[in-house]
Amino acid sequence: MHDKLVRIQKGYILIDRAKQHIDMLAKCKDIVDGRKKLDDLKKEQESIRLSINELKNRIVKSQEKLKDSEVELNKIIKYIYSNSRKRVETLTQKNERKEEILKQRQVLEKEVMDLFIMVDSLKDKMNHQKLIYNDEEKEYLRVITNQNHKIVKFEEKISSTEKSIRRIRKSIDSEVLSIYDKKRQKNIMVMSRIEDGKCYNCGQEISDEDIEKVGDGEIMECPNCERILYILQEEPDLPQEELAQVKCKED
Repeated sequence: MHDKLVRIQKGYILIDRAKQHIDMLAKCKDIVDGRKKLDDLKKEQESIRLSINELKNRIVKSQEKLKDSEVELNKIIKYIYSNSRKRVETLTQKNERKEEILKQRQVLEKEVMDLFIMVDSLKDKMNHQKLIYNDEEKEYLRVITNQNHKIVKFEEKISSTEKSIRRIRKSIDSEVLSIYDKKRQKNIMVMSRIEDGKCYNCGQEISDEDIEKVGDGEIMECPNCERILYILQEEPDLPQEELAQVKCKED
């Protein structure tokens, strides 16, 4: 009975280690750094995109001003040529306004040209960023794929070990299993061997009477740490082929 409990305890420990290893694989430095690098590149691309949109909005506004000024300019020119005999003062004012509009248009046209150049520059930068992002994403996915292959292997090992544990549990008395499971809810290490008359876990002296009961197959707890005691006859284990599957090492 005790050897079976020790075997399932060892199985649970191996499963726990495998799960920890899966967590480590999923959160390895290359993955964390790669994800951060991709996020940073995305943020930079978004910043460039917003800048391009802002420049485009400025271009639209400047073009609208150019359009409005063109309408006004045409009206002034039409007025001047249609009213050449009007008061000189009025014509002078119209001519001054025409010159003013022409200067404003020069400024606006240069501004629009400069804005287009800035947009083109940002688009080039965006394309360069996208190329960098694609390269980084390929490397990130390569690492993810590699880690996922390892994770799948560990998941298969966990499944195989769980199957072995279920098979062993079927041969253990239900009351004993109930005691074991309640203790396992508090600590994965439920069992402790008796060594030199002491509890191996905490060093508590175990009476000869209790040692004899353990030897007869009774379920006895350490009076100090409350772990279930057992006498190690030979190293209990899962079947060798199953144990080989659950060792927490990278292939």
